[in-house]
Amino acid sequence: MSSAIAQVLSRKEPLVPLLSQDVEIREKIFEVLYLPDEELIKELFKWPKFNQMDLEEKGWFLQRIAIMRQKVRQLARSKARQLGLSLNEEQLNAFEKSYWHKRLEIEKKFIEETENRRKELAKELEDALQKEFSNLSTKSVMELEAHNKSH
Repeated sequence: MSSAIAQVLSRKEPLVPLLSQDVEIREKIFEVLYLPDEELIKELFKWPKFNQMDLEEKGWFLQRIAIMRQKVRQLARSKARQLGLSLNEEQLNAFEKSYWHKRLEIEKKFIEETENRRKELAKELEDALQKEFSNLSTKSVMELEAHNKSH
């Protein structure tokens, strides 16, 4: 398991929405989430930081994975209901995996399509900030505040 996955899964803050995570990390998280329990444990024991955890931390980490498993299952099954699908358990499991796989593919495409524009906007922001603050040492605080109020 990569350290990026471990870092995301080991957060002690409320569950971060899956869509706010990097697409590659999300893809790897979903791979881990779908491993059978025995394979998941084997994979975790390949990760040095997991082996350094005490029993309580390992328990918390596994609980976090269980929560994420439950959350992705609920979201996918909710989507199946919204689509009006009547599926048995086996079909629901297949739908769940397909749904998340296809959602990640859409996000990859979206990121590819918007990456250049994001870079342009980031560069514009940097230029504007550099222009605004390059003369900061010569401006008084009052002048800076007046300038910011007018914008």
